Amino acid sequence: MTLPHLAPADLDALDITPAAACDAIETVIRAIDAGRATAAPKAMLTRPDGRYMMSTMAALDAPPLLVVKTMLQNPGGPGAGHRYIDGIVTVLDAASGQPLALIDGPWLTAHRTAALSGVAARRLAPPDARSLAILGAGVQAASHLATMADLFPLEELRIVGRSPENAERLAATARTRGLSASVLSDPQAAIRGADIVVSAMSRDTAPGAQVDPRWLAPESFAALPDLGHHWMRAHLKALAPLLVDDMAQEQALPVASRLVPDPGPTGDLADLVLGRISPRPAGHASGLVFRGHAAGDLALAWLVLQRAGLCD
Repeated sequence: MTLPHLAPADLDALDITPAAACDAIETVIRAIDAGRATAAPKAMLTRPDGRYMMSTMAALDAPPLLVVKTMLQNPGGPGAGHRYIDGIVTVLDAASGQPLALIDGPWLTAHRTAALSGVAARRLAPPDARSLAILGAGVQAASHLATMADLFPLEELRIVGRSPENAERLAATARTRGLSASVLSDPQAAIRGADIVVSAMSRDTAPGAQVDPRWLAPESFAALPDLGHHWMRAHLKALAPLLVDDMAQEQALPVASRLVPDPGPTGDLADLVLGRISPRPAGHASGLVFRGHAAGDLALAWLVLQRAGLCD
């Protein structure tokens, strides 16, 4: 048997919209709550040379799918002709253990991560959001632009990126969508007054805790898929609610490694999707800080296999 290997071009051809990706994640979150799916905490390894390795695992009962993602982030990779982030998603039949497909890891991660932000944004960002600020200009910045522009009537993009070429490329993409776009050097100027803020800087280039959550506008929403590396953690409590993607995953980590200092987050994405989070207080910005949730990998892999005709 030849195992299907879905490369980025194959995946792009499936025409999976951001809204469909968000819907798939919500479906899996509800399945986990009902006991029809399960997700393990993310496993992580780091090496002295800056390499970051991680894996996620989640399973669904019907159809029976076991999804395992293994990824490597290597700052030295591009210099050796490799991708900065690479890896693979393996999908097995969860009843028989037979392999069903391989999916490009970076493609799935980019779309899954932006969709996790989108799930929160659909409930917490202003529904008429017009302005988006993105800190970072790489793959995650591009996927978040696509998702937020699809979900909201955006008119303006503000970019802060360490690479002028990447920032200008992202600005050009925004202009093709009909948005005005500007490249700024000051994160505070970009964040001030923005309806939605996304920080998507890689962990090895984050400048330290220099971004103040108190810069966020009242009623705005901030997505921090970069684990909030360069945000002032002591002031994250200014966000209400402040969510993580998976509370069980956070509680499995040592206290010093958790994303949100005491008293901890308000809840997680499941609490939001299932209505267990109270409406945010008027006048407060809200936020999601996260490291990646195996439920999202399962959801996107399931959606990919459905669109590719490889499962129900």
